[in-house]
Amino acid sequence: MRVRTFAILILIGAISSVIAACGSKSPTEPTPSCTATISPLNQTFDANGGAGSVTVSMPAGCTWTATSSGAWIAVTTGGTGNGAGAVAYSVTANPNTQGRNGTLTIAGQSHTVTQQGRAPTVCSYSLSPTTASYNKDGADGTFAVTAPPDCSWTATSSASWVTFVAADRGTGNGSVSYRVSRNPDTTDRTAAIGVADQTFTVRQSGDTGGCQYSVAPVDVNLCMAGGNVTTTVTTQPNCSWTASPDGSWLNVSSGSSGTGTGVVTVTVPSNYDAPRTGTIQVRWPTPTLGQNVRIAQAGCRYAVSKTAIAFAASGGSGTFDVIQQSDPIECGGATQDRCVWSAMADVSWITITSGMPRSGDNPVSFTVAANAGADARVGTITVRDKVVLITQAGK
Repeated sequence: MRVRTFAILILIGAISSVIAACGSKSPTEPTPSCTATISPLNQTFDANGGAGSVTVSMPAGCTWTATSSGAWIAVTTGGTGNGAGAVAYSVTANPNTQGRNGTLTIAGQSHTVTQQGRAPTVCSYSLSPTTASYNKDGADGTFAVTAPPDCSWTATSSASWVTFVAADRGTGNGSVSYRVSRNPDTTDRTAAIGVADQTFTVRQSGDTGGCQYSVAPVDVNLCMAGGNVTTTVTTQPNCSWTASPDGSWLNVSSGSSGTGTGVVTVTVPSNYDAPRTGTIQVRWPTPTLGQNVRIAQAGCRYAVSKTAIAFAASGGSGTFDVIQQSDPIECGGATQDRCVWSAMADVSWITITSGMPRSGDNPVSFTVAANAGADARVGTITVRDKVVLITQAGK
C-alpha cells in the first residue's frame, strides 16, 4: 500500500514539472534584426522645389531618425519613428542657374534629392525719361531704370560736368540721380549717361546773358595792292565768337573763331579791276547776333585810244594807247601810275610786242602777220575790261 502511494506521488510530480516547463519562455529565443529599407531611393525636383516623401520598412521595436544634409531640404514630418513609417520633406526654390544635390539619411539609408537650376535671366533695360534739358545754371535730375530682378547695371557719365549724387549702380528696377553743373561757356553742350545698352541724354544751354561784344574797326578801305586787314573782337573770357567772309576774294587767315578777346586777320589780294566791297561776318550767340566788318578795295578804270584797227592782207604793225585811273583817285598816286594791266591777243597772228605787264598810261605795240588766205579775219586785243577789234583783209 505504501509503495503504491509513493508511485502516485512520483507521477504527480512529473506531471507538474511538465506543466511548469510548458508555461515558461526559452532563454535562447533570437532578437529582431533592425535593418531598414526605404522607397524611393531618390527624387528629382525642378527649380521651384516642392514636397517629397519616403516610405520606411523596418521591424517593430526598431527606432530610427531622418536628417537632412542641407538647409534647402527640410524634414516636415517623420523625423523619428519606430518600426515601419514614412518621412515627408520639402525642397525650397533654387535661386541659382546651376543644379544641386542633397541627401536625407533615414534609418541609416540614403535618399538622394536632385534639384534643377533656374533658367538664366535674359537681361533687358529701359530708361524713363530718356532725355532732359537744363539752362546755364544746371540742376539735379533723376531717371528710372527698369530691368529684371537679377540684372545688374552701372551708370557712367560722358562728361565731367554731369556727376552722380546717389548710387550709380543697382540690380533690377532702380533710379539714377545726377547733377548738372553750371555752364560757364556761351555755347550749348550735350552729355550722355550710359546704363547698360541704354543712353540718357543731357542738354544744357550756354551762358550768353553775361557776354558783351564789340568789334573795331568795322569799316576798312584798301587801295589796289591789297594786303592784310585786322579787326579786334572784344568780349569776356568765356564768350565765344566766329568770323567768316561773304566773298571768295576775302580769306580769314587767322581768328576764324575764338573765346574772349581776339584778333581777326583777313588777307585781301590785289585788285586792278573795278572797285569791290565785301564783309567779314563776326557772329556770337546773343540776341544781337554779331557785327559785320566792311572791307572796300579800290580798283581801276580803263580806256583805250582806239577800239578798232584794220590791216591789209600784207599785215604790219600797230599801236594804241591805254589810259588808266585809280578809283578812288587817291590810290593812284601823284602821277596816277598805280594800275597794273596787260594786253593779250586772242589769235596767234597778232603778236604783242610791248613788254607786259605795264602800269599807268602806256601804249600797246603789236604786229599783224600777213594773211595768206582769201578770206578776211578778225581778232581782238584785250586790256582788262577793254577790247580792241583787229580786222585784216584777205589776199
